[in-house]
Amino acid sequence: MTQYRYEFPADRTGKAGAVKPYRGEKTDFVTPVSNLSGVAELLTNAALKATEAYSQYGQDRLGAVLISKIKGWAYSDRGGTLYVEESDNNHSWSTTASADIGPGVLTATEWVYLTKRYYRFRYVNGNLQQSEFVLYQSVGAGEVDVHITEAAPLPITFEAANTTEEGRLKVEGAQVSTKDFVFHENAENAGEGAVLTVGTYKKLLVEIYGTAEKSEVSFWGRSFSGANLPIQGKKTDDGEMSGSTSGKAEAWIFDMTGYKEIVMEIAEISGGSLSVKGTAVS
Repeated sequence: MTQYRYEFPADRTGKAGAVKPYRGEKTDFVTPVSNLSGVAELLTNAALKATEAYSQYGQDRLGAVLISKIKGWAYSDRGGTLYVEESDNNHSWSTTASADIGPGVLTATEWVYLTKRYYRFRYVNGNLQQSEFVLYQSVGAGEVDVHITEAAPLPITFEAANTTEEGRLKVEGAQVSTKDFVFHENAENAGEGAVLTVGTYKKLLVEIYGTAEKSEVSFWGRSFSGANLPIQGKKTDDGEMSGSTSGKAEAWIFDMTGYKEIVMEIAEISGGSLSVKGTAVS
C-alpha cells in the first residue's frame, strides 16, 4: 500500500491517519493508511449527492503568516474532481490546478504556489451519490512570493554581442562537464585509494565490481577541516541508502555538495580484487 508522508486528524482513540476520521459521537474511523509526518487539516467529511459540489470559504493567505503554497487531499467511494482555485477579490474565481479522484483511493494534488490573495478548494462529485467522503488541506508558509503585474512588457535592451544579425537574442545552453575517476583498480589490499577533489562537481556515480569473495567499501566525504565524514549514497537498482556496501556489481549515486574531497575506502577485502570507479558531473 502506498505510504503518504502526512499526518491526518486523529480518531477518538488518538490514532492518526484515518481515511474516515472520528465524527462527533460516531466511531466510523478505519485503520490509518498514512505515515505520520507533516500536517493536514480536515475541511469536510460530509458525503455529497450525485453531481453535488463542495466549496471551501475563500481563504485570505496574507495574514500574520504568509501562506505561499497549498495541497489538497481527497478520499471518496465515488469518483469526482478536486479543484484548486484563486481569486483577487474573493468573488471571481479561476482554476489553478485540479486532480481526478478515483473511487476508494486517497489522492493528492501537487503543491500549488499561490499568486493571488485568496484561495479555496472545490470538489465536484461525479454522477453517483457518495457514502464516504473526506477532504483535507495542507499549507506551506514563509516562502518568497514574487510576481510582476505590469500590463506592458518591461523595457529591456541587449548588447549587440548578445544578439544575432536578425536582432534575435542569443541563447546558450548550460555547460555540463564530467570527469571519470579511478578510486581503486583491481585492488587486493585495504586502503583509501585515490581521493577525488570535488571542485565544481555536484553529483557522483560510482561503480563497484571485482572478484573478491569478501569486501567492504566505506563512503567518506572530506570536509573543510580535512575530517572524514560518512556520506550516504543511493544504490541505483533499488534506491537503498547507505554509507557503505559489501556488495559487488553495484552502482551508487552521491550528492557531493559542500564536500572538498570524496574517499571510497576499501575497509576490508579478501579472496580476490576490487575496482571502484566513478564519474563526477557538474
